[in-house]
Amino acid sequence: MQFTSLIGHSAQLYHILRKSHRTGEDIASDYFRSRKYIGSKDRKFISELLFSSLRVATLIEYCAKQASEIVPIELEQGYPYDVMIAHCMIGTSLSSFPINQYLHPFFGIRDANEGIQLAIEEKLGLYDESAESWKAEIEKAYAHILEESKKIIEKDDFSNEEQAHIFSLYCAMPLWIVERWHEQGKSCKEIAELCVSLHSVAPVGLRINAEMISRQRAIDILRNNNIPCKPGAYSPYAIIMPERIPLTHLDVFLSGAIEVQDEGSQLISLAVSPEEHWRILDYCAGAGGKSLHMAMLQHDQGEILSTDIDYSRMREIRNRAERAGYHSISIIPMHLKNHAKSALQQFAQTCDAVLVDAPCTGMGTVRRSPNIKWNLKKKHVDSIQRTQLEILTKASAYVKPGGVLVYATCSLMQEENEEIVKRFLFENPDFLQDPLHKAFPQEVSDILLADEPDAALLSMNPAKHGSDGFFMCRMIRKHID
Repeated sequence: MQFTSLIGHSAQLYHILRKSHRTGEDIASDYFRSRKYIGSKDRKFISELLFSSLRVATLIEYCAKQASEIVPIELEQGYPYDVMIAHCMIGTSLSSFPINQYLHPFFGIRDANEGIQLAIEEKLGLYDESAESWKAEIEKAYAHILEESKKIIEKDDFSNEEQAHIFSLYCAMPLWIVERWHEQGKSCKEIAELCVSLHSVAPVGLRINAEMISRQRAIDILRNNNIPCKPGAYSPYAIIMPERIPLTHLDVFLSGAIEVQDEGSQLISLAVSPEEHWRILDYCAGAGGKSLHMAMLQHDQGEILSTDIDYSRMREIRNRAERAGYHSISIIPMHLKNHAKSALQQFAQTCDAVLVDAPCTGMGTVRRSPNIKWNLKKKHVDSIQRTQLEILTKASAYVKPGGVLVYATCSLMQEENEEIVKRFLFENPDFLQDPLHKAFPQEVSDILLADEPDAALLSMNPAKHGSDGFFMCRMIRKHID
């Protein structure tokens, strides 16, 4: 497919997604399914341009708008072709879309500059001096954002309206979120580093089943299949791939020897630190990644009760458990409310550990689902806080005296993390925070808890740790005197 056609398809999808609350993957899958003529190399380029553009949407839209106000687009329909072209121009500097990595000889251009020039002519109707002026204005607008944001970071201040607008553009983050993080004590430098880390593609985390394979053996197999990967930096079971590559054809995946699971997510199971004989309630089990991990940590000798209100996600647990050869996981459907209540009631205060990976805004996963941050509103955070506290309180009823309660989210929002724990502990004085060093393997504690050895809370930050954004807190129920 010609380069200009790729820009066209990317722009169509971008326009759809900027107005949608559906996940980008669902919409892109439907789009490609209805257009069988789009080949695999074409799909890769379109997908990468699309999702990387969504990660930095407000920034590239601003640059395109500024340029088009100075150099008016000749064609009636300029948006969002202008946004896609602008991103192709500055994406390498942004580290959001290094265009040369995705070009292919099949696209009919010699290099990115030629493709951008052709796209400006065909999609914007600009030629010669007008095209050059438009490109210059894109670069000028981007340079202005960089220059002003550098001053803001140095002063740690964006108190006036224009500064706040520019800084939120640099961060490619809704202004209210940037302002809230600053109010909560994050410096402009910390906010900028976090937000910029969310501009690039997320790596893919894998978890080995240590009962079946060693990490080095799994890495060797993947590399022998031309799949680049490296050991994780924190979880002893993690392998990191720099980009998403299909694994479903590999025996090492089909046998259950490796599973897809972010490294930050793996630390949550380690925070539970289950002993072999323990009964564990995985209260928001989802597709069962943490249930499987805990079954491995228990050598399949314990009892894991996996439940979730979304039964469609839970159906995958049984298949994954069978593939890995685990028999210790039982599924309790929660979508049948009366059944779930009666089925769980018998386990009140009998569980050695309860894991609550609570439903959340998902802000820690915005590299994978960029629309999350653009669709998130203040009222959504306030609403989900009530749900999270309610779920944590209900789940805590199953922890036996002396038992462990772990609360976790995949959010970067303090309101969903530290504030929920604080409110829960205030309302439930029979629970106390329990230091994570009691749970983590020594090598994990040495790395992650070096600054706060007795910390019971841990936030995994994409800027600092490279994983998705995860929060976890380990608590313990007091023994009865």
